[in-house]
Amino acid sequence: MLLYQLKSHMKRTLSLLLLLMTVLVVNSQTNIVVMDKSDRTPIQIADLKTPITELIIKDYAGFIINQATRIVTKNIITYEIVIVQGTTTDTLIFDQNYFFVRKIAHNDSIKPIQKIRQ
Repeated sequence: MLLYQLKSHMKRTLSLLLLLMTVLVVNSQTNIVVMDKSDRTPIQIADLKTPITELIIKDYAGFIINQATRIVTKNIITYEIVIVQGTTTDTLIFDQNYFFVRKIAHNDSIKPIQKIRQ
């Protein structure tokens, strides 16, 4: 009789553990967070639109365009332009209509790649 009760108790305990593990696995699968994916496409410096290059020539004289990227996030287009002058590096953000949005200043030195033609 004692052996039967022990087996019955072990079966219930094992069933409870199995149920608990199943709940944990299902719960962990439903809490997966999907990061917002951005489509980043490099742009040739020569292909930059006139409003962007004019602003850089006017407000950032002496800076060189190092890199240009078109970013699409949730159907919103922005342009990220990295400019350098000596050890000064700035990133300029433009909206889809090529209006200047903001500047991100950096202190890292980036080797210039292409000069903007004036």
